[in-house]
Amino acid sequence: MRTTYAIVFASLVAAGGCKKGGGGPTGGGGGGWLVGEAGLMVNIHDDKPVGTYDLGDTERLNAIACRYAGEAWVVGDNGTLLYTSDGGEEWSAEVVPTSARLRTLATQDDGPVFIGGDGTFLVTTDTGETWTELGDGVTSFRSMSAAFSNSGVLAISEDGGLWEYADGTLTRRTTLPGARAIHQTPEGDIVMTAGRGIMRSSNGGATWQSLAIDPSIVFDDLRVNEDGSAVAVGENGAIANVDVHGGVTLQYVGTSSLHTIHVHHDTKGYAAGDDGTVLVTDDSGLTWRVGPNVGRTVRGVDEIGFGHR
Repeated sequence: MRTTYAIVFASLVAAGGCKKGGGGPTGGGGGGWLVGEAGLMVNIHDDKPVGTYDLGDTERLNAIACRYAGEAWVVGDNGTLLYTSDGGEEWSAEVVPTSARLRTLATQDDGPVFIGGDGTFLVTTDTGETWTELGDGVTSFRSMSAAFSNSGVLAISEDGGLWEYADGTLTRRTTLPGARAIHQTPEGDIVMTAGRGIMRSSNGGATWQSLAIDPSIVFDDLRVNEDGSAVAVGENGAIANVDVHGGVTLQYVGTSSLHTIHVHHDTKGYAAGDDGTVLVTDDSGLTWRVGPNVGRTVRGVDEIGFGHR
């Protein structure tokens, strides 16, 4: 059963929310949407914040995922789950069967929505009307990724465990020491993890190769592009670019630690982290420029449009 209530925004502009822009089915023309500390929710267009949304709450928001033309899901501490289906004009606070810290989520453009957190792993197949709890009350999930080729999801737990949800069952496949984040290509063939080092699988996660990079650098998030290249972001402004053959080039942009990244099909992307730092790329993460500072630490980012996983 769903119980919701409206959240009133102090500022809402026409360009805001998870509303599809004019770039077509893969355009991502609606810009970047950032969530984070103390209820932070900011929409960015053309490197400028155009909407700062006052949720009337100080809850930390940890991740965001959009799907279709107008849906978005946001998860946070104390069982917080926010949802919009109308491009952000109205939001609801959804009831889920846990009060745990919700840390990650994954969606496709259709199919299930997955949420993970401290001791909890939730699945809905009816847009949040009902939820199935598969967590054991102990395992803490920190990252998830869904492929377009199936209705399952891969997840990383706090101890580096690699988990797979498929056919209604959640199974621990292996342990990848130091892994903190996971992402994959749309077909799910190339999968990468980042954390203390970066690992790559070319067979859907069956076997793994450690890439050549200093394992003392801690990465918090990564995105795998459609061609199998990837970008990982982490402490002290570290950005690792992984080519299609697994070669790694390291760069630093500023000194603030980066916690989240999203790169869309049109090569536009955002990375963000401590102290409100926002970086912007127009070439799938090869080069970056400093974007607007949003004032509070950013924990999650997504870009408007189809193609989420």
